[in-house]
Amino acid sequence: MGNNYSELIRILEKSKPSKILLITFEDSEILKLLKENYKGELTVFSKVDFVGAGLKEISLKIRNQNYDLSVISNVNAQVNRNKTSLKILALISKSFRHLIFFDDHNFVVTNKLKLLIELIPVIFAGSINAVYVILKTILFFNLIYPFFLRKKKITSGENKLILFLRTDLAGKIKAGGSLTHIKGFIDGSKELGFDTIYAGDFPLINHPISIVIKPNPLLDFFDEIQMMDYHFKVVKRFRKCLRNIRVGLIYQRHSIFNASGVVLSHIFNVPLILEVNNSEVWAKKNWSRLIFEKLATKIEKFAFENSDLISVVSEVTKEQIVSLGADENKIVVNPNGVNPEKFSPEISGKSIREQLKLDDFYVVGFIGTFTRWHGVETLFDAAIEVLSNSDKIKFLLIGDGNLKSHLELKTEQLGLKDKIIFTGIIPHEKAPEYLAACDVLISPHLGFESGERFFGSPTKLFEYMAMGKPIIASELEQIGQIIRNEINGLLFKPGDVKELSNLILRLFNDSELSSRLGKKAREDVIKNYTWTKNAMRVLEKFYDIKIN
Repeated sequence: MGNNYSELIRILEKSKPSKILLITFEDSEILKLLKENYKGELTVFSKVDFVGAGLKEISLKIRNQNYDLSVISNVNAQVNRNKTSLKILALISKSFRHLIFFDDHNFVVTNKLKLLIELIPVIFAGSINAVYVILKTILFFNLIYPFFLRKKKITSGENKLILFLRTDLAGKIKAGGSLTHIKGFIDGSKELGFDTIYAGDFPLINHPISIVIKPNPLLDFFDEIQMMDYHFKVVKRFRKCLRNIRVGLIYQRHSIFNASGVVLSHIFNVPLILEVNNSEVWAKKNWSRLIFEKLATKIEKFAFENSDLISVVSEVTKEQIVSLGADENKIVVNPNGVNPEKFSPEISGKSIREQLKLDDFYVVGFIGTFTRWHGVETLFDAAIEVLSNSDKIKFLLIGDGNLKSHLELKTEQLGLKDKIIFTGIIPHEKAPEYLAACDVLISPHLGFESGERFFGSPTKLFEYMAMGKPIIASELEQIGQIIRNEINGLLFKPGDVKELSNLILRLFNDSELSSRLGKKAREDVIKNYTWTKNAMRVLEKFYDIKIN
């Protein structure tokens, strides 16, 4: 137990609050801790309770009753939340005393009076700054950029230095699909002879050249305006940096309110590749909330129109952004990939099997985020079905998310703690070892609740394939195209618990089929879905390169 959680236990023992408001976001451990150590009335909100809600809706939810203590945890956050927004959340709750965990190492015990004294000058100064940023953004994207960006002359270049821009203010990301994608593309580019300068609000783990550009802290109470301002901060920083360092190409990971890659590519007359995983305007509207929708749409369209090449992860993403005005002729469908040397059948999972007491058992594995659309609930229900038919099988669930604590609690209630094992988040470099400890790997994705077609290209699918393990996956868009039923894996209807459980039992009883499927999956991923192939598909549009 970390020092942060020890402080929570100390407060509980000393003040003995009768009512607690807990806002966990993605922190499943704190919920588990409170359920074990607190006997009073506990009201819990997680990330899913706030999706798509504005400040008014959030206020109504958390101000429903009075509390003796509000506890807010940003530990294990999948998105970057700033300190000011967490403090505002505490301030509007109906409790005088607050315990806020900003991250794994930083926390504060405070009260309403202290928060007011801290926040009033910050919000006042930020509001003045915000008005300036909004007006500046409107001016530049309506009057200056459309008329004063000079036309580029794009030629096949010899300069193999890439400027990689991550502009979504993601914060310090230690694991997850976005980090895997970024490091994969950079590593793939290196295999092709390219060097990369990485730029973002945090340095890239283990990357030799990272330029850190911090967002304006005065604007951190309103993320949309902070993101608008970040566009100008990136442009300003590299107008200076790139006078002395010439890059041959700019690669930007598309983000809302930011078209800095477009502006810099025109200033320095180099091509721009825009990596688009989905319309960020759509994502912000459907998965969060969006105030300046009209301006966000204009900036996104500007980025699409002025990129030299758009790399999308799936055909569905291509169709989505074409419907929003992107030019189909400059779009390359470029699925995610894997490093087949890091993820390989040669890796041993022996130590993990010993550590987690998996020896002598058939292990069903999953790695990912514990959210609805990752399908972890479908897998959990299938696990209960499978375990009722065999005592020789265990399930290894790797990762974290807002559903983890709920599923852990159900596991305890069902008396299955020794059969369904939750590891929590693991470092990405340890993932191959954990996957090697499994006998079959599951990708149980569901479609989006909004009805939108699934546009993802899950990195874990390619990692599974590279391990040479048999795979069971949802027959869902790109997943159902890459995994070919009975050839390199088995497919089931998304959400069909009975079909999934039957397929797990089928592979458990058929080692020959398992071996054949796993071998073919690895052959396919090496042929088509390495990170080197991923980088090649876009870089070959501007460079004469070949894979050695």
